[in-house]
Amino acid sequence: MMTSWNETQQIEAYIFGIAQPEDVLLFEAKLLLDEELADKVTAQQKTYDAIRQFGRKQLKLEIEAVQQRLFTHPKHNSFSQKIIRLFRKS
Repeated sequence: MMTSWNETQQIEAYIFGIAQPEDVLLFEAKLLLDEELADKVTAQQKTYDAIRQFGRKQLKLEIEAVQQRLFTHPKHNSFSQKIIRLFRKS
């Protein structure tokens, strides 16, 4: 199941919705006729989904680390108190 560079670019354009309408129609016709191509599209989509999930997890960890530093380090006490006051119910 070897994928050419051109095929990879076509798959990406299709997945990300940046292909021209006529190219989309042609590609979808190829998908109907070529089961291996359909499998490649599915695999590439799953790969992008996994990468996106990993990126979200990493970003969440970074945000949590910054939050931990801002709200626990004495150096940032004034800032954390201002934030708490902003969100306190009146």
